[in-house]
Amino acid sequence: MKTNKKNVAIIGAGISGIRSAYLLAKQANKNIGKIAIFDSSASIGGVLKNTTSGEFKLEHGAQGVLLSRQAFWDCLNEIKLTNKLLVPAKNAKRRYLLTPTNCIPITPNIFRLKKNGFLGFRDLLRIISEIFLKRPDNKNFNDTLYQFFLRHFGKKFTETFLVSLTFGIWGGGAKKILVRYAFPNLLKLENGYGSLLKAFFILSFKNKLKKDIKIKQKGLGSFENGMEYLVHELYQQFLNICKQKSIIVELNLNQKVFKIIKISNYFSLEFTLENKIKKQSFDCVVYSGQPWRDNNLSLIVDNINFEELQKSYQNLRSMEAHSVAVVGLGTDNQISNSPRGFGALAGEWSKDLLGVIFVHSTYPQHTPKNSKLFRVLLGGDREIDILQKSEFELIEIAKQRLNETNIVPKNTNYIFEKVIIWEKYIPLATVNQDKILESIWKIEAIMPGLFFTGNYIKGPSVSDCLEQASITCKNVILFLAGEEKNIL
Repeated sequence: MKTNKKNVAIIGAGISGIRSAYLLAKQANKNIGKIAIFDSSASIGGVLKNTTSGEFKLEHGAQGVLLSRQAFWDCLNEIKLTNKLLVPAKNAKRRYLLTPTNCIPITPNIFRLKKNGFLGFRDLLRIISEIFLKRPDNKNFNDTLYQFFLRHFGKKFTETFLVSLTFGIWGGGAKKILVRYAFPNLLKLENGYGSLLKAFFILSFKNKLKKDIKIKQKGLGSFENGMEYLVHELYQQFLNICKQKSIIVELNLNQKVFKIIKISNYFSLEFTLENKIKKQSFDCVVYSGQPWRDNNLSLIVDNINFEELQKSYQNLRSMEAHSVAVVGLGTDNQISNSPRGFGALAGEWSKDLLGVIFVHSTYPQHTPKNSKLFRVLLGGDREIDILQKSEFELIEIAKQRLNETNIVPKNTNYIFEKVIIWEKYIPLATVNQDKILESIWKIEAIMPGLFFTGNYIKGPSVSDCLEQASITCKNVILFLAGEEKNIL
């Protein structure tokens, strides 16, 4: 019997892929017959997984999600997880800066920062004088984060705080990442007010006058079972919706898709299963992987745009990204003087250390009582060859950095040690990002029905992935209904 229902393939079972599956099932207007999810790993979640040993829980990817992002709240509200959210205590949100020999708390008091040696007297004057900056006559369209903050607050502030911040988020890249992609609202403030300090004071005053303003929670949210809980709950509710709507679900794990072929009005996917090549046909494909890491994937289409297709896909393959090693070190030693807060960021001086997260302080639910769990991040542009080191070497480096920066005393005994390595996982939105986005649009135009989502379009955070998945799914729904898609 002939049916008008469409079959959709989703490549990648990380947060982007599973969120896409959920939204497609929820928004489908009785025109989707099957949703098949493919992933080369043995379980869903992508980087949002954790290693649990006893009561130690080490996150492989994001430690949590910024609670200031609407996309995250939209997701939580839809799947009714707001009551499951873990929010760090107020005194566990303090951030620190690392020097080669110490761990010093960050404070908004710039005079205390001077006392701690982070800023000099001239640096303080430079920061205060920022309030007199006027709106720029020329738009600084391709300013990097480094150039933007240098213009507003001077070299010492930029290299001390901004560089450390980019270590913690992207593994570095302050002199490469464009501010219009990383923090677009900062450019809007600059173009509207000139001074960021002036904008802060004016907007704070306006917000106090508004009676209906919604006060958003701050900090980083997670779950008792870790960030993978979000993915698994999304998937479970996706299954429930599919059951209600009679949508067939296929979860294909340990299956690597290596060809996406556009043939007339359908797609043929070729993938490996138990060392055998298999094929399936679909009306639409959502690709949530990372092209620069998907070395064996080929895009093929039987039309005259083949050369342009390969050129555009090669642009995606050339995306610059950082590799990071996550080293978990847990101890039951009673370290009375260990800093309490969210974590610490390293500065320009660091050769390999990006930062340290104090898991026991941020989420005590993820550690045994009276124990400490440190999540040490190594690599990025501080040590681009970090992946060439063995797990033993990485553990020893992490222990040494904790001791050198006075986070733990010498000869601390660790009862939990774990290394997670992510090769070229964190994408950088550099001056080439325009070309990346243009290439996505070209591929989607050459292969109608193929859509991209992932952490290299909107940004690398979980909320960025959730937001992009929502945009992509709206376009997929329009395509399946025979309408033109929206422009990203």
